[in-house]
Amino acid sequence: MIASLAQAEDYATAWGPSLGTEVSISAEDQNGQPRTLNDLSGEKGLVLFLNRSADW
Repeated sequence: MIASLAQAEDYATAWGPSLGTEVSISAEDQNGQPRTLNDLSGEKGLVLFLNRSADW
C-alpha cells in the first residue's frame, strides 16, 4: 500500500507544470492566424480550463 501511494505521488507531480508556472501556448485560430494566450486575455484576464480525462 505504501509503495502504490508513493507511485501515485510521483505521477501526480511529474506529469505537468507546477502551480504558478508560466506557460506559453500558441495555436492557429479558425482563420489560420496564430493566437497566443496574451491575444485572448481581456481586461479581466483569461480563465483557461484544462481537463485531463482518466479514460484515455
